[in-house]
Amino acid sequence: MPPKRKGKGQVAAAQQSSNAVSVIIPSALYLGPCSSASSVAFLTANSINHVLSIGITPSPKVDDVTYHRLGLNDSASSSITSTIDAATKIIDDALKSKGGTGRILVHCSAGVSRSPTVVVGYLMKQRGMTLREALGLVLRARPQVSPNPGFLQQLKDLEVELRGSVSTLDVDELPRREADRLALFSDVQEEVAAG
Repeated sequence: MPPKRKGKGQVAAAQQSSNAVSVIIPSALYLGPCSSASSVAFLTANSINHVLSIGITPSPKVDDVTYHRLGLNDSASSSITSTIDAATKIIDDALKSKGGTGRILVHCSAGVSRSPTVVVGYLMKQRGMTLREALGLVLRARPQVSPNPGFLQQLKDLEVELRGSVSTLDVDELPRREADRLALFSDVQEEVAAG
């Protein structure tokens, strides 16, 4: 039996879902695709005053928003260390702006690999989270997140550098299906709440 084709409504819903912005830290840190960085309606409605683009192509600019860009290829062999270090400073400075009420959107092309990797690194370095806690938080907010295997390994290395060990994330690559990725971190919410 041939696979069923998606109807126009299902395709539109899937596109809308992948184009949606995810809230990582309420009223502070947002994660999404490139299209959100130039959406006047979205940026204004959420009072976002900074945008950090992770990638090669800068996004079109909106007035009264400060834009930052850090180059990073979505390749397993690309080093994330200097990008996470620079992004951490940019995110912290953005959140401290406007008297500590600044808001920032971090994005890459689709908000699946590069920008989530940077946000997870930020949460580990500045919020004291384990890799498992940070990745679990980001995945619950944005289930399509899936850092490439090279980025995932480097996040494990960062955790060893920061904490001396790796939290119980015993995979080299995240599962392809969203439901399987979420199941991998199903117990993390309780851990973060208890910690």
